[in-house]
Amino acid sequence: MDTFSPEKNIEIYYQISGLSDGPKLVLIHGLFLNSDCWKFQPQFFEDKFQILRFDLRGHGRSTKPKNQFTIRNYVNDMHALLTHLKWTDNLYLVGHSLGGMIALVYGLENPSHVKKMVVADSFCFISQEAITDVLGRVNSSKLEKFALGISVRGLMPYNEEVAEFLAKTVTDHMTKKDCLRATAASAGFNICEHLKSLKIPTLVLVGKRDITTPVWASEMIHEWLPQSELIIMPDAGHLTILDHPNEFNELAYSFWQK
Repeated sequence: MDTFSPEKNIEIYYQISGLSDGPKLVLIHGLFLNSDCWKFQPQFFEDKFQILRFDLRGHGRSTKPKNQFTIRNYVNDMHALLTHLKWTDNLYLVGHSLGGMIALVYGLENPSHVKKMVVADSFCFISQEAITDVLGRVNSSKLEKFALGISVRGLMPYNEEVAEFLAKTVTDHMTKKDCLRATAASAGFNICEHLKSLKIPTLVLVGKRDITTPVWASEMIHEWLPQSELIIMPDAGHLTILDHPNEFNELAYSFWQK
């Protein structure tokens, strides 16, 4: 287990695996989850890339601040960690859901660092209604039920073993208050119009049956991004990295090989 402190009283958990001299791949997880959610990606990519996985602040084994934080903090933490590791050029980024939002901001602010990106099941704009809806679902359930509900809503088809694994990644590391703070971090997020200046080749992936970040949200990202390709995975839900991992991995790798 490795940790890095981007600022006082904050520690970010991370792990590096794969080819020590391979191209650098950064995996950025989604809301409530942590780097363990990349269950099926390392086995595919480790013989081709050096892989960095890390837990966002407020998630997993990283520090859970008691005060409110924002996506700005996520991006700053990632920038500080990558600078510390000297990972500042020719990066391949994969961001799922919230991780996709972070990847887009990082690419906008550090275009010289990034070679290509995959943005999966994500948004370039979060409405207050969406924030309120998630806060309500967190508040109205016991944490265990809410954590299991992430898979009920997100896995297509539903897989009980994967659902229990995913729920445990949440309940082992987060409280209900942690989930509320993490949800509120996305309030006011809107970068859609900025994306027209982003020239990084980007694959936009989305599950056709995604009800969390519906297809229209990825279509919006694709419309704004000048060098993007959109692929809709016909049978997948929101958790494409887990419900159709082989297809996800192959699509990402094929895009990078172009």
